[in-house]
Amino acid sequence: MRLYQTASRAWLTAAAASLLLPERLRLGWWVPLHLALTGAVSLAISGAMQTFVAALTATPPPPSWMTWSQFGLVSVGAALVVAGRMVEVPQLVAVGGSAFLGGALLLGWIVLRARRQALHLRHRLPVALYLAAVVFLLGGGTIGTLLGAGVVAGERWLGLRAAHIVLNVLGWASVTIAATLVTLLPTVLRVRMPRWPGRLTEWLLPAGVGLAALGLAWAVTPVAVAGGLVYLAGVAGLLEMVRRVMSAPRRWPVPIAGRHLLLALLWFVGGVGWTVVGLSYGAAWLATGRDLFLVTLGGGWVLQTLLGAWLYLLPAGRRAHPEKRRRLLSAVEWGGWVQLGALNAGLALLALGTAGVVPPLLATLGAVAALFGGGLALAKAWVHPLLAETDFFTRHGRPTWDPDAATPSS
Repeated sequence: MRLYQTASRAWLTAAAASLLLPERLRLGWWVPLHLALTGAVSLAISGAMQTFVAALTATPPPPSWMTWSQFGLVSVGAALVVAGRMVEVPQLVAVGGSAFLGGALLLGWIVLRARRQALHLRHRLPVALYLAAVVFLLGGGTIGTLLGAGVVAGERWLGLRAAHIVLNVLGWASVTIAATLVTLLPTVLRVRMPRWPGRLTEWLLPAGVGLAALGLAWAVTPVAVAGGLVYLAGVAGLLEMVRRVMSAPRRWPVPIAGRHLLLALLWFVGGVGWTVVGLSYGAAWLATGRDLFLVTLGGGWVLQTLLGAWLYLLPAGRRAHPEKRRRLLSAVEWGGWVQLGALNAGLALLALGTAGVVPPLLATLGAVAALFGGGLALAKAWVHPLLAETDFFTRHGRPTWDPDAATPSS
């Protein structure tokens, strides 16, 4: 877990730094986007999924060679894809994409192995969604490799590119996050995990992604719209789980990590609603509405969830005395409201700018504010152990953990 999350933070830092490159080198949004999603998000999910699935199934971790192979294939594959695209060498993209797909296959085998060795089946839903997410990664990664290698051209190219984006963002990233929130959100808020009949959601989310991707790839707009509506119904089921978590008795204030997760869910709902409307225009919509799709779902939902999860999992997961852990969790709260406001207000202005509602100057200011808020969260994810050693940050952060208080059973 530490290995994957450290590498993921490095990838996200590189994505932010790549914005300083000339536009012709970073290919517009392409290089920062793929450094963030293909590198940072995929590595973070790969490590977290292995950890969570072992805990949910009460099984031992996979052999070390398997974990290292998965980590190496995903890391090297993502690097080769980005490098090949920047230097315009399709063969390098093909090699990198193939390595990345090998890492996805290994991750799927790790999840399936844990499912088959499970000592109990009390957590069927998250494990099933993890498997579905890996299937979407394989589909989206295969399409992306074919597109990057120049195998696909002509009229089919636009539809497959749209399907590639949907499979990766709504499928791989979003379905994994939805599965993880079932246990992560109650843990962050320190409440009991509520009873939630989520079996229907387990089917609606994957079915919606599959239908939407097929409809886009084959230019069958009614099928794509039907997939979007099915997916939206699955999102409604997920929100019912969130409502039950939020209504549970709670003795502690919501930490900054929890606030990021909750605001990310609002972006998720808005982004999916916009996607359903856009799908009615077919694959051509993604050519004009792609930026708004990526701001709402890629930035507001996926990256904000990643930052919020880091601000809880990284300090809480360190081996330390309870008092030291309290200081760590308090330190990441420093500047939380500024960070939260800058990130979300900036993303809102950027989204309105991409939709043509506000002038470009406000959209640019929004991008700067979002980078500041996200950068502050990323910086704290890197240096929170140092912040915990300084009394200033622990005094000005809201305490979210008292080692002397009785911990509610969960």
